[in-house]
Amino acid sequence: MSSDRPPEYEIQHIPPRLHATFDGKVSYPEKGDSRERENNFLSRTLAAFAMLHLTGCSTEEAADALVDGGMDGGIDAAHHAPTSNTLWLVQSKFFETGRGEPDLGDVSKFCDGIEDLLCGNWPAFQKNPAWVKKLTDIQRLFGDPSLRVRAVLVYTGVNTVSDGRLTLLERVESRHNHDSDDDYFQYSTYNLVSVHGWLTGAEEAPGVEQVELDIHQPGLVTSPYKTIYGRVRLADVAALYETHRAKLVDANLRRFKGLTAVNKRIRETLTEEPEHFFYLNNGLTAYCQQFDVAALDRSNTDKKRITAKGFSIVNGAQTLGTIHATEDAGDGYVFLKVISLEKCDDENAFARRITESTNFQNQISPRDFAALDDQHDRIAQQLLLDGIHYHFKEAEDVPDSDDTNFTLEDAVTALACLERQSDCALCALLLSNRKAIWSGELTYPADKPEFTLCQRLFRAERSARTVWRVVQVRRIVITQLNAQRPAQGVLRDFYENARWLVLHLLLLRERLEQGSTLNLTADERQRAVDQTIVIADAVWATAQTLGLVSAAEPYTAQRHFKSILCSADDCKRLKGGALQRLYQQTPQPPAGAGTEGTGS
Repeated sequence: MSSDRPPEYEIQHIPPRLHATFDGKVSYPEKGDSRERENNFLSRTLAAFAMLHLTGCSTEEAADALVDGGMDGGIDAAHHAPTSNTLWLVQSKFFETGRGEPDLGDVSKFCDGIEDLLCGNWPAFQKNPAWVKKLTDIQRLFGDPSLRVRAVLVYTGVNTVSDGRLTLLERVESRHNHDSDDDYFQYSTYNLVSVHGWLTGAEEAPGVEQVELDIHQPGLVTSPYKTIYGRVRLADVAALYETHRAKLVDANLRRFKGLTAVNKRIRETLTEEPEHFFYLNNGLTAYCQQFDVAALDRSNTDKKRITAKGFSIVNGAQTLGTIHATEDAGDGYVFLKVISLEKCDDENAFARRITESTNFQNQISPRDFAALDDQHDRIAQQLLLDGIHYHFKEAEDVPDSDDTNFTLEDAVTALACLERQSDCALCALLLSNRKAIWSGELTYPADKPEFTLCQRLFRAERSARTVWRVVQVRRIVITQLNAQRPAQGVLRDFYENARWLVLHLLLLRERLEQGSTLNLTADERQRAVDQTIVIADAVWATAQTLGLVSAAEPYTAQRHFKSILCSADDCKRLKGGALQRLYQQTPQPPAGAGTEGTGS
């Protein structure tokens, strides 16, 4: 039943942040029971939190923006941002389960209130004390032709806003904007995923807020995108990495992987002939939100000092890391190109293109490109709030998987086993050709042709909680099967290669991904431990029944078990037989059980 569904994972982080930000600044409701008062407080402070994030105002200004109450026109918060000369109007709704969308009636009231403001119907707000304090300033604002108005629906449901509600806002927009290019009035909607992104910083651009660099013998391109390139001293690059570390290459496909064979050759050049490094290395590519050349260097053709904001190195992480790791690097230079995204229509899309295109020439694996999917960063940011670290990019400092750390490989194998597959193709693929999971080839469903296999596994609606729970189950299954594995023989072969089929069957039967807690409970862990062995025994017995392995010791097999479990057809046969055995082993209720009797 839907009522049994646990709350969405992201919702648990919202109330603590709202309380931490606004306790003592926003009054706590006095009417209603404790649950009603809490939800009322959270809805009000959600409006203030949205104002804080969207306008850059202070916490005090965000709290002062609240106007909700009787005769508020459906508007919960109003604030004027003087820098952009924009009046922000917010309606908010807190859903404690993390599901839902604003009521149609509430959105209609919101639109009516916006219309009253845009048409100067001030009496509509004069019975609301909070609005009365603002009306004089609001009236003055509407006398300025450069004023812009922004309406915001913010709510803590994962659902998107349905068309009926959006149509009401679109009508307001069409009535008050003179043409398609007019931006006098615009509206936006933000759901639970957006609000949670504000908490984690997921919507912030990757990279370093600001860096300063000297570029020698510079070249400058001004159109269509401002770009500067030239030579940068090795010592300056090493110092930059020392200061900012991984944040400098967050937008890259990979972080520094340590002194690999390729990186050792880079190091040899640095130590033996640093004066030639500029000529023998591809250099670094970076993008930024914008950069400026120091005023005194504008006419200097030998050197330009730049200040770059939102700076990310997107190609050359291995070169960068090796330069830093080489203590005796000589007095040489490395090539650097910096592209400004300031004039891009869609800076995120173009930044991604830069990252992908500049890396095609290098030894980059499909796995590295798969890690560029935004969903991995979303999952990592969300879990980080609970102290769980998702390492989806390769790097030298990735720790072993444990109770608080896991990798992209852990996640992708666990999620492949979670898929409700009838043909066992993914279980077989994990053994036969796991690299195929990273393929950029598009797959079904036909209505979503942009989906690769990896994108299907990490689809947007898959919560971070689900990912972490199945990774925990994966670890239990592998640990238990390894403990059962003998030193040699057919049984060793079986326990080594049956792990993905066993994990798939365990998730299929126990639904352990659906729990409400982030970490598996003690009971769930014990169920996973117990059922792993039960399921493995059922698969083994089915293999005997099918004649894939002898029923008498010493066991012999027709084929190596890896060969058997690499076949989707054989996996399907083993799965069907094992499920039948498991069903027969499950105690069945006696006849008539569940029917209420009429005893005394």
